[in-house]
Amino acid sequence: MTKLRPVAASLLFLLSTLPIGIAASQTQEPAGTEASVQVQAPASEQARQLALLLEPILLGESDTVHNQVLGSIDLLSRFYQNRQFEPLWLDKDYARSVISLLGDAAKEGLSPADYHVSALNELYQKVSQSGWRGDDLFTLELLLTDGVITYGSHLLNGKVNPALVDRTWNYDEVSINFDTLARELDRHVKEQSLDKALESLTPQYQPYKELKQHLQRMQTLADSEPFSVIPLDATIRKGASASSLDEIAKRLSQLGYLDNIPAEQPLTLSGELFEAVKRFQAHHALKADGIIGKGTMAAMNVSFADRADQIRINLERARWLSADLSPDFLIVNLAGYQLRLFKQNQLNWETDIIIGKVSSKTPLFKSKLKYMVANPTWTVPRSISREIIWHLKKDPNYLEKKNFVLRTASGAPANSHGIDWQTVNPRSFPYWFVQQPSANNALGQIKFIFPNAHSIYLHDTPSKSLFSQEDRAFSHGCIRVKDPLVLADKLMASAPNWTPDTLQRHLATGETKQIFLNEPLDILIMYWTAESRAGELYFYKDIYKRDDSLVKALKAPRTARLYAANDNAQ
Repeated sequence: MTKLRPVAASLLFLLSTLPIGIAASQTQEPAGTEASVQVQAPASEQARQLALLLEPILLGESDTVHNQVLGSIDLLSRFYQNRQFEPLWLDKDYARSVISLLGDAAKEGLSPADYHVSALNELYQKVSQSGWRGDDLFTLELLLTDGVITYGSHLLNGKVNPALVDRTWNYDEVSINFDTLARELDRHVKEQSLDKALESLTPQYQPYKELKQHLQRMQTLADSEPFSVIPLDATIRKGASASSLDEIAKRLSQLGYLDNIPAEQPLTLSGELFEAVKRFQAHHALKADGIIGKGTMAAMNVSFADRADQIRINLERARWLSADLSPDFLIVNLAGYQLRLFKQNQLNWETDIIIGKVSSKTPLFKSKLKYMVANPTWTVPRSISREIIWHLKKDPNYLEKKNFVLRTASGAPANSHGIDWQTVNPRSFPYWFVQQPSANNALGQIKFIFPNAHSIYLHDTPSKSLFSQEDRAFSHGCIRVKDPLVLADKLMASAPNWTPDTLQRHLATGETKQIFLNEPLDILIMYWTAESRAGELYFYKDIYKRDDSLVKALKAPRTARLYAANDNAQ
């Protein structure tokens, strides 16, 4: 599916997702022969020099210019062939401002080195001193074009290929017609509007912009303030004093949780300091009780630099899905244990969730929520049936107590009383356990269905007490919802003849019933360990240990991640 942000409709030049060959006029040769490159003769001396510089790239003999690995070899080659190798950057002052624009990539959580910024600054200085003559001028030309294209692609789709980070990823990328790309690149350079063009390619929702601001503040702390681990000898409770409280107060002040460090000596955990600790805890997925224990101290001892990296990777995660968003959608943030309903791009409602255990992680993917099932049955997956068999070996009446029936693969009833459970091997067990609608059904009163290859869905749960836990990774992979009946009402609010009593009437029958939404609703299952909410920064625990690998990938030297797409894409 082609996705396109409306404000970026005229800015498609930045997307290098094309199935292009080495040359626009490359001929097709029989198998086993070497393809020849046919290029129209350059019309000017500058064009001739550019063609010579590009020749080893066109022939597939090199992927570097000035020791810089190119991010978009195919697109760069085709772009200059399309314009008969005539240079793009004729305005020297504007070229200088675009190099500065690429240098601002750090504000987006990206590395300016990926866009040749140091090399470009060096080359610009050299060609300025040489009176804009010499080979360096053409090197500058190619690297600047490559830098702009690559940066634009990263702003829109992200630098890191999410499919390599998580194999379940199924979000779409942007595709584009090459002719449009070439035309728009030329136009925006002539109009000197690349700053607006690049800005429009970033995620346009407010939390992304706020997270960028938090990154700048955290990076400033990392650059300017020395950081050391604060020791904790024992738990510090309200009213107590401790030798580490002075350092704790300073840390909270640096992070913006404490406006004024109390002047009293020795410091006690009381008043403004106590409230500041509670605010810190609330913003770091900790119980906000004001007590300073191991968990609070561990969060406080994460360095400013590491927190900046945590913000960077979550800006990247936001770029992965930004263009996928329709006006109405559900976002499930696994790391934050939250489900949020957006209507017309505005947060409408949110609730807590329980996610898959570390041993049965909930996968990341997108789908469309199509219907819900009132009074659902639960067909126990094979991966869980061994647990039922384990219970039956201890209690032969377990099925009756929990309202399970036994069925064959075809769905026909089977007699559970004739089975010697002590001798059953879970690996070869031929039957299926099906739990009937009841108060103790594992899916509760309702489940929400969105087709996917992982058998994942949202559902109610009879185990409501687990929602009081700080860390809520308890399920076998599916997502338990704290307030599922409220969610159902909100999803059906615009349906004809739906009232607040409609769902209760369905539930009261005890019968299993499918209830379809008027229109399927996008649901995006994501993993954000840092986010901005109403301008405030929140961090969540990396329960699935996904952050470190993404930090490494984002910091790694850039390689081209420009996907092939149909040339007829619009």
